[in-house]
Amino acid sequence: MCWMANRQTELNIGNAFDQAWEALLEEDDGEALNVTTGEGSAATITCRLGYRAAVVLSEKDANDAKDDTAINDCQEREGKFHGDTRVNVLFAGKAADVDNEDNSSSQPAVVLVHNLSQEYVLHSLRTSPLFEKYKDTATNEDKRVSLISLAHNPETQIAAYLMNNHHQESKTQLLQNARVYMKEALKAAFIGYEIAVTEGLIDGYGVDSNGLSLQPNHDMHLSWRDILECSVDAYLEVHGSENSNERTSSLKTIRLPGNVLETRGLEVANEICSFFGTCGNYGEGNNSSEEGLPTFTEDQSDPLVQQRQKLRKMRCILPSSVEVYVTRPLTAYPHGGTGWDQPSPGLSESGGGFSAPPAFLNGDNGSSTESDGKKIDAKHPVRILDYQVESGPIGQPGELSWTNLHYKEYGPRPSAYQPILNAVLSHFDADAILEASLERELTVEERETLEGCKLIRDMVHDLDASLDTMKSFAAYEEYLVNVAVPLIYGSFEELDEESAGMLQLFFRVHSMAVRMVVSRWTREMLMGGWTSIDPVDEQKISTTIELDKDQEEKMVKIRQILGFGELKGGYNIPDSTTLQEFALKNLLDENAVKGVVVGCSRPEHVLEAVRAADTSNSV
Repeated sequence: MCWMANRQTELNIGNAFDQAWEALLEEDDGEALNVTTGEGSAATITCRLGYRAAVVLSEKDANDAKDDTAINDCQEREGKFHGDTRVNVLFAGKAADVDNEDNSSSQPAVVLVHNLSQEYVLHSLRTSPLFEKYKDTATNEDKRVSLISLAHNPETQIAAYLMNNHHQESKTQLLQNARVYMKEALKAAFIGYEIAVTEGLIDGYGVDSNGLSLQPNHDMHLSWRDILECSVDAYLEVHGSENSNERTSSLKTIRLPGNVLETRGLEVANEICSFFGTCGNYGEGNNSSEEGLPTFTEDQSDPLVQQRQKLRKMRCILPSSVEVYVTRPLTAYPHGGTGWDQPSPGLSESGGGFSAPPAFLNGDNGSSTESDGKKIDAKHPVRILDYQVESGPIGQPGELSWTNLHYKEYGPRPSAYQPILNAVLSHFDADAILEASLERELTVEERETLEGCKLIRDMVHDLDASLDTMKSFAAYEEYLVNVAVPLIYGSFEELDEESAGMLQLFFRVHSMAVRMVVSRWTREMLMGGWTSIDPVDEQKISTTIELDKDQEEKMVKIRQILGFGELKGGYNIPDSTTLQEFALKNLLDENAVKGVVVGCSRPEHVLEAVRAADTSNSV
């Protein structure tokens, strides 16, 4: 459930990597030879560390677990490690059956815990089957693997401090103390990492944080300079200042969210790149940044000024470069995923005077109402995707077409949408029952059928009328499962085979129409008022674009409402290019970005990402 599941996942990662490696060795393209002979880059495996599922045990059960030598979920129970901070409840637990005297039927609660303590970092790495499998691979001629462990979302420690102390201090001082608390936790994690590097468990470490891409005035913001400072302090704690000329900090990687809508992450990537002087060159930095040089205009008592001067003084301890990777490149969350529409929505005085813990720690995800797909919220972000839909008549063999190409060829609806819509409405018109009601009193069953048909026709009409307002396909699917389908089954005791088939056909084609609307709305928001105009002369291949001022103003307002900020001029996205291909290529062409971390749940997703990489200027 917890300990065992985490370790099994690590084993699965290792087995998958071994299979991929063997497949690479079978290829006769020179790539495998480059890796094994040292002429190419070593393969890198990164794992995030911070959150874990932990069982909640009573004091007696916890004491009993200490004596249990078997490996089980109790090994990482809540409170086992110093610094355990509960951030959510995953399972409320189950009480023992009253008829069962030995309480064997009871199940303990399971909570989500965040921990970055030195103790927990070292425990996790030393007991990890994945890191045990691949550690010290630099001496293994058969497999060269670089192991990087990433501290995951250190800003969670800020939220935990605010939750536990929000009644004790002034708002401004409280937030300052919370940031100090977070930095101490991150430093402790880095100390554990530096020790793990000396033990040969890992090759380096880094941070994967959503807070890096939040605005500096946001409570959950994490500064990249704080990461560098914590790395310097951890190095000095472990190695001392006398070794600073012999080695540097093992900080290797920073991962942060960024995409064509959430551009703050790209700004941060460029700041890091500028500091190390490595933009477009992830080799040796040229140290061109003059940040931290004393000036007569800066307030020397300002903590930010002091931090920059400290980092400049300790540049010899920092590595020559830090690689920046972008996460969730195809998923844009409103307001950075916090669910808040204020720039500083927690406890700081600039955030509106809130005096309660952060909302997500109280179980509020920022969307208390049922979403039907018509708006974007914290649970249903913008997906920067085109989808595949059937291009031929429904029910007949046909090829799949991307929504961008289908729109260009057939218009905003699937070609089979209107005929199927008309057929469904006609099927449920209940004309026979209505005619019978003019001649005699209807039976109870007939009245129920008539009411059910009316309900379904109204639902179909509503779904059709609201089609052009859809913004989230995932929210639409949830609406169907949680609202529409239960409504249908609640209206009829049993649907005949023909009626069930008609409804399935409608929802099939309607879901394709929703995909087309959602992808088109996303494309229009990204283009910011610019529209592609096909050439009149068929001999000309290129297209021109023109600006629709009204559309531009509309899209600017939408981006502001969703917290995506200003998008000057919009993007020029060719109609023939899918949104995911454009978004990935755009990120890969950024000089400050080393790579993009894409979540691929299907083989075709991997191929799409590879195609985007092939068309970019990245190496």
